[in-house]
Amino acid sequence: MTLAAAGDIAPIITALIALTAVCIAYRAMTVQRDVARRRAAVDFFLKTEMDSHVVAMYEKFRDAVRELPTLMNRDDLCKSEEYYDIRNYLNICELISAGINQEAFSERVSYAYWGNVLPQCYQLSMPLIRYIRANPQEGTAITYCDLERLCARWKKKREAIATIQPPAPDPSAPTR
Repeated sequence: MTLAAAGDIAPIITALIALTAVCIAYRAMTVQRDVARRRAAVDFFLKTEMDSHVVAMYEKFRDAVRELPTLMNRDDLCKSEEYYDIRNYLNICELISAGINQEAFSERVSYAYWGNVLPQCYQLSMPLIRYIRANPQEGTAITYCDLERLCARWKKKREAIATIQPPAPDPSAPTR
């Protein structure tokens, strides 16, 4: 190869090197972003588990949601302690859901940790969520919409997994 021929292909080689550098930089940024999302999710979930106040909020939620059918018939529903216990924990669930939907938290890590809890809290609270949405003094039509959107997406995910994997055998079932 002559010097003139090398000079002719030098811009092409330079462009290929620059393109390769851009691809490597982009990949490094996406990996760093994904690690940051996973870490944010783990840090937040670790904090929620270690924070005694949040654990107490969940326990109050769990107890109050058991009484929800009776609670929904009360005239003083919005003034009851149980109402606020459910709302307070639903607000935490909505915050987590917004973080996942806005990609601040890794969805994969979040699903592994909260994949059952968030949908269960949403389902158990549906009568109250409908009430809140229907009453302008309590909320709007979009109250808890991030939680609703996330739970719908995760429900599809669980259904897809269930069609791929057969259910685990029941260990308490008698064997033949």
